[in-house]
Amino acid sequence: MRKVSVALTALLVLTGCGQNAGEDGLMDAMAAVSAEGPAAAYFEYGEPAWWRDLGVKAGDDKTRRWLPAAVSGLGGLATAAAALPEATGMTPSAGTRAISIGAPPRTAFRFDGDVDADAVREKLTALGAKPREMSGHEGLSFSPGDEIDLSRTIVPGVTNQLNQVVVTDSLVAAASTPDLLTTALGGDASLADKPAHAAMASCLGDVAAATIMTPSPPSGTVTLYGVGLRRPADLKDRPVNVICVLPAASAAAGVERALTTRLVPTGSMGTGGTYGKHAPEIAHDRVSSDDHTVLRAVLTLNDTTNAMFANQLLIRGDLQTLTTP
Repeated sequence: MRKVSVALTALLVLTGCGQNAGEDGLMDAMAAVSAEGPAAAYFEYGEPAWWRDLGVKAGDDKTRRWLPAAVSGLGGLATAAAALPEATGMTPSAGTRAISIGAPPRTAFRFDGDVDADAVREKLTALGAKPREMSGHEGLSFSPGDEIDLSRTIVPGVTNQLNQVVVTDSLVAAASTPDLLTTALGGDASLADKPAHAAMASCLGDVAAATIMTPSPPSGTVTLYGVGLRRPADLKDRPVNVICVLPAASAAAGVERALTTRLVPTGSMGTGGTYGKHAPEIAHDRVSSDDHTVLRAVLTLNDTTNAMFANQLLIRGDLQTLTTP
């Protein structure tokens, strides 16, 4: 294993990664959803409570760069988050954590925390939802399956994501179909039980926003990508992003060579400029977990770049380019 540079070692100490990587937050969230479902292909995680306590809120220019992190975990519901409380009684921003799994159209969502279950049931019932049992869970349903009812608009941007809902005093889970909703509520085997995903959690460490996903389309050279935002102690901190890549064993050397030579401050970005314009400090190492070795890059961003810079690289497909041998 390549030695971690002195600079990276100091960085890990400063960002609180002396604790066991992946403990509590991210790993616990992965343990809450089923491995037998869409979470294996796409898992998005966030901690609304952390950002709320730091004072991140919409409309505040001083916290704007952190706002994308505050809605991490909401997936396709992120754009509707502000309208959900009044329309449905659901208040994701008041939760302790948010989780979104799967890629459209097979997605599910949950947030955990203090929930006014009666208010949610009352509002959803008024909108036309009917009681329904889903795999032993008492819930509410707008439709038997993933049908889209154009005559009913819950909030702009929401089509069938709330067709099926289970609500308790400590969580809200929603999905387009009953089977998808059930996977968001856990199962005999959880996502944390999958060695490859557990290795990604260990690599990402103590993050307050993260995404783990398989390549789309499958690449044959990379098994999983993961990006995360290390938990800042203060909004004046420079954001620290983590990129984790689990290569296929047969392509590991080529993927590592590509990542470590391209993702450097002087490396050219596909959108123009260099990576150093956004992340003046980039350090590479490896993280081993069971039989998996994950490639890791830790990016310390400048004072103006979007705090979810690594997530932007993932969504745009830039990470796939960076890791192609």
